[in-house]
Amino acid sequence: MKAIKKWKIILWGFVILLVFAAVTGIVLWQNTDIPKLYLNGDISEMWDKGDVRTVSFTYDDRNQNISGFAEIKIQGTSSANFVKKNYTLKFFEDEELEDKLKIDVGWGPQNKYCMKANWIDRTHARNVVTAKLAAKMQAKYDLLTDAPNHGLIDGFPVEIYNNGRFLGLYTFNIPKDAWQFAMDEDNPDHIVIGGEGWDPANIFEAMPDFVTWEVEVGEESEETLEKMNRLFDFVINSSDEEFKQNFEEYLNLDAALNYYVMTDIAWLYDNRGKNMLLATYDGQQWYMSLYDLDTSWGTRHDGMGVMDYEDRLVNMHRSNLFRRMETAFSKELAERYFELRKDILSNESIMAEFEAFRKDIPAVTFQKEIFRWTTGLFRTKDELPGSDYSQIQSYLQSVSDRLDAKYAAWLS
Repeated sequence: MKAIKKWKIILWGFVILLVFAAVTGIVLWQNTDIPKLYLNGDISEMWDKGDVRTVSFTYDDRNQNISGFAEIKIQGTSSANFVKKNYTLKFFEDEELEDKLKIDVGWGPQNKYCMKANWIDRTHARNVVTAKLAAKMQAKYDLLTDAPNHGLIDGFPVEIYNNGRFLGLYTFNIPKDAWQFAMDEDNPDHIVIGGEGWDPANIFEAMPDFVTWEVEVGEESEETLEKMNRLFDFVINSSDEEFKQNFEEYLNLDAALNYYVMTDIAWLYDNRGKNMLLATYDGQQWYMSLYDLDTSWGTRHDGMGVMDYEDRLVNMHRSNLFRRMETAFSKELAERYFELRKDILSNESIMAEFEAFRKDIPAVTFQKEIFRWTTGLFRTKDELPGSDYSQIQSYLQSVSDRLDAKYAAWLS
C-alpha cells in the first residue's frame, strides 16, 4: 500500500509539472530556430566597463557554427545597473586574445559586436526596429550610403547561454564602433562623438570637452577638440541669419531634419542630448545619428510605465540646437515630416516593421525569457519591465493628430 501511495504522489507530481508547463508555455527541452551564442566562463558579478573577462564561445545560427574565445565587458551606462546586463564582445581565435576572429553575421566580417539585453523593453524590438526605420529614412535621402545600416545600429534576436544555462533573449547588434560608420580609425578626420549626459555642453549651451562628450571613433586630442569647438561655437554664437545660411558648413541638413523628425515621432528624448551621436568624415561637416533607442515610443527610461504628452513636451525642448532648428527650418522640418508620414513613418508602416521583428522570435523563447528573469510559480510577461506592442500602437494613435497639427502650423 505504501508503494502504491508513493507512486500516486509521483504520478500527481508529474501531472502538476505538465499542467505548469502548459500554463506557462515553458518547454525547456524544445529547440528553437533562432541563432544561439554559448559562452563558457565566469561572467558573474560584472558591474562596470572596467571589469573585462575572457570566455570561450560557440555561435550557431544554423548556417554556420563558429567557436573561439571572446573578451567580454559590460556595455552601457545607466543600463549597467539593471539585473540583466548588456555586453560588448570582441572575438578571437586564441585564449591569449592575440589573433582577431572576424565573424560575418550579415554585415561583413567583424571582430566586435554588442549583445543588447533590452531589459526595459519586453518586446526586445524598440532599439532595433527604430534603427531600421531611421536607416530607411537615411536611405531615402542617400545619407551614409557606405555604412552597413546608414550609420544606424542593426540587430537580430539571439538566445545566449552561459555555462549551459539560458542567460536570456538578446539582440546581436552592430556596436558603437568605427565600422558602424564605415570609418578608417587611422584617418584623423574620421570622428564620432557621443553625448554622455545632460550638461550644458550636451544641449549646446556650453563648449564641449571629453567628459560631456566621449570620443567613440578618433583620438582625444587637441585637434579633435578644435573640430568639436568649431561646431559648438557656430551653434552657440552664430546669429539667426548665420545659423540658417551657413548650417550645412557645419551640419548635414538632411541628416539633421531626419534626426529631428525621428526623435519627435518616436519620442527619443534621450537622443536630444545624452544619447546623441555626431559623426564627421572631414572634420568640418557633422552628421547626427541615433543610438540607444530602447527608451522610445512613450516608454520610461526604467521601463516602468509610460509617459504622458505634457512630459514629452518638456523633455523635447531642452536643447539649444533643436530650438534653433525650429526657428530656422520650421518649414523644412514640416515638409520632411509630411514626406515621411506618407510612407516610412506612417502608423501602418511603423507597426508593420515591429510585426516583422516579432515573427523572428519563437514564442517559446519569450517564455524562456519570462522563466529566466521572473520568480514564482505562475510567471507572466507582466513581471518584466516595459510594455507590449499594443502600447506602441496606442502611443502612435495618441500623438499622431497632435504632431500633424504642430507641423501643419509650421507650413502656414
